[in-house]
Amino acid sequence: MGIVKKHSAGKIRAMEILVRLKRLFPDAPCTLTYSTPIQLLVAVILSAQCTDERVNLVTPELFRRFPDAKSISAANPDELMELVRSTGFYRNKAKNIQAACTMIEGDFGGEIPRVMEDLLKL
Repeated sequence: MGIVKKHSAGKIRAMEILVRLKRLFPDAPCTLTYSTPIQLLVAVILSAQCTDERVNLVTPELFRRFPDAKSISAANPDELMELVRSTGFYRNKAKNIQAACTMIEGDFGGEIPRVMEDLLKL
């Protein structure tokens, strides 16, 4: 006998919206510039209350200096803050980026987790 999963009305509605959006925008591009999953995560964190255009101006130097989770987690917090300053809310963004990268290094072997529950921990 299989396990039946019950979904809340909100979750069902969200899935319906996702299906519609995928139908309307099947090839929607990501305008953030990145080379790795870690870099995408960092760019997404920076994009909060900021334009993708501004994020794309900041990330080349950021990723040149700190290309992976290990280097970001070991970075000087003040240096990280200065690099992301122009994206706004830079103190919180730098702190959250560094905390996420430290967790990725310590708990997930340097890789972005693939399970939603683990992603939400970041």
